[in-house]
Amino acid sequence: MSIVKIIDDVTAWSQVNICDKIKLKVPPDDDAEAVDAGYSYKLVNPAAFPLFVPAKDKLPPNIISPIPSLCVRFLDGSDTLDGNGGSINLQFAFSTWDVGLHGEDIFHKQADGSFKQWSEEQTREYFKRTGTGWRDAWNFVDIALRAIGSTTEIAGGYELDRSTAVQYGPLAEQDNIPDYYPFWFCWVNFRLKYPLIRNLDIEKFL
Repeated sequence: MSIVKIIDDVTAWSQVNICDKIKLKVPPDDDAEAVDAGYSYKLVNPAAFPLFVPAKDKLPPNIISPIPSLCVRFLDGSDTLDGNGGSINLQFAFSTWDVGLHGEDIFHKQADGSFKQWSEEQTREYFKRTGTGWRDAWNFVDIALRAIGSTTEIAGGYELDRSTAVQYGPLAEQDNIPDYYPFWFCWVNFRLKYPLIRNLDIEKFL
């Protein structure tokens, strides 16, 4: 397996099995807009990117923002020289944006136990700036952990190494969690095993 192919395959898998399972807020072009009552935010499925999150002017045509997103990062890998397999450590890096509570975020419980989105005239006039946007990032992570934990094979042919723990945490710098409000960042690390084919002509992959 080529490293490039693994990253591409896992990125495609994460789009379908993680990103398409959640919708999150898109940051506005002008951050000042988002703190005003009446701001109508957009919800989108996050995009999955391989290795790096592109700048806004380099996004694919169907992606409107680099955030929210999941980035598949390559950490390290190893091949067994006397065997027929290898392993690779990957990271899912999550990015979200949430400045506070908008009226459209509020759901009222109904008599039958269901929840209905607040949609009265005052809805767009309601806004409360809060620091609870971190919940979006960790809901994103929870979906990824369920997707990883409920499968033995990722992207077809890559076996999840269940002998190593799946690790996760917030973005940290020098053991401190930086404050990038209203942006929120976290990660999940895991290991995949793959079959190793010797003497493969890699020219067609380049």
